Amino acid sequence: MRGRCYLLLIAAAWTQTRCSRPPSPASPPEPEPVRIIQFYATAPKLARGEQELLCYGVENAKTVWLSPPRQELTASASRCVEVTPSSTTTYILTAEGTAGQPATQAVTVDVGAPRAKIVEVKLSTLDLKRGDQLSICYKVENAKSVEIQPIHYHGGPKSDACTLTSPHETTTFVVTAIGADGDKDEERVTVKVR
Repeated sequence: MRGRCYLLLIAAAWTQTRCSRPPSPASPPEPEPVRIIQFYATAPKLARGEQELLCYGVENAKTVWLSPPRQELTASASRCVEVTPSSTTTYILTAEGTAGQPATQAVTVDVGAPRAKIVEVKLSTLDLKRGDQLSICYKVENAKSVEIQPIHYHGGPKSDACTLTSPHETTTFVVTAIGADGDKDEERVTVKVR
């Protein structure tokens, strides 16, 4: 009797193993879609010759590139790259993953005229007797005009010039170079009058 019970148990176990279905293999998870989480220019307007930082962040990307010109980038949640556009340029960031459509985003960097810059301001003296003449000379780059206050001097686009004045009291002169896009560079010099 005991032997028969064991035999029935073995037969039942064998039947259950043979008749039950094998577990189905788990289907692989769907890959997450590629996303561009940020893409921007740190200074959307700059002067010709200046460098710009383009910052980006992506998720679930295998390859990332920037164009024009095509430049391979690192897939990262937060990173910046330097560009030096010679004219107004629309940059396109593209990110690709293992499946699905690539993600793209664009940002435009406006490039204007070079910025005005004061190279040098020279005064004949910083200590003057009342009634004496003072010579103020300047050198500038990329300026469409130059102003000197408080003497109401207005110079044109020449890169260097001089003017004369006779201050009656201690005066701070402000030399301003104005660029084609309205940008300004300024220098202040104080002259003591005795």
